[in-house]
Amino acid sequence: MLLRSQPLSEEISKKLEAKSKSEIDAMNEDNIKSQHIGHFFDDLVEGKRKIKLKTRFEWKWGNLKGTYHDLKYAVRNRFKWRKIMNQLRPWEGFDGLLRVMQKHLSDYVESEEKYGHAAIEYKERKIATAKETIELLGRMSTPDEYLFRRREEVDSLYPDYKQLVTKYTYGGVGISGDFIAQGIGWVGKESGNNPREGYFEFVNGRFELTASPDQTETDMLLVQLKEYHKDISAAYLQAELDSEEDFERLSNLLKENLYSWWD
Repeated sequence: MLLRSQPLSEEISKKLEAKSKSEIDAMNEDNIKSQHIGHFFDDLVEGKRKIKLKTRFEWKWGNLKGTYHDLKYAVRNRFKWRKIMNQLRPWEGFDGLLRVMQKHLSDYVESEEKYGHAAIEYKERKIATAKETIELLGRMSTPDEYLFRRREEVDSLYPDYKQLVTKYTYGGVGISGDFIAQGIGWVGKESGNNPREGYFEFVNGRFELTASPDQTETDMLLVQLKEYHKDISAAYLQAELDSEEDFERLSNLLKENLYSWWD
């Protein structure tokens, strides 16, 4: 995949055609100064490939004219990028990289929309693919959201389930299991190794497994709990597929469009 030229808008094409015509007119037989056999850069060097003094002055003058633009964008970028730069940490890997990519592509889209010279259909495609890439990068920068989104879909089908919240004297907080109310107690299953399952009540402030007031109802609720856990497992698998699809789509977008994102 190589960098290629882009189709220009009609307005820019007309300007360049006029400029090209004047340049072509200037390069006719009547305007030939001299001819020789050699290399294109022969006129830039003198003895032992030393750059000619005149050429060095011309380059220096060009650099001076470019200093304004360097200073302009140095100030502009410090303002535009200050939030991202303040968030970056040297130990960050993917998250810092994705934030930088998002920000720079967003900056590019803004410039392309205002000043882009490409033909309208080509320009619109560049903007659309860049925006889609920004959206993908946003999702990928918070990978847990793939699971959270699918988990929320399942939880919306089982709104009555809650978890055991345990607070510790040192200030820590832990959560465990899934439980649904039954009478004055709760039916469910704890998390971790050797989890307890069944009907629970709070006894002297502690969550304890006790005899159920209605074992038939408890058994029914436990069957429902297994379905809930099965749906949660399916949600994990779907979240993994969602992430893989985004990676594949991002790969295709970069392969097909990366070298078109310029103006």
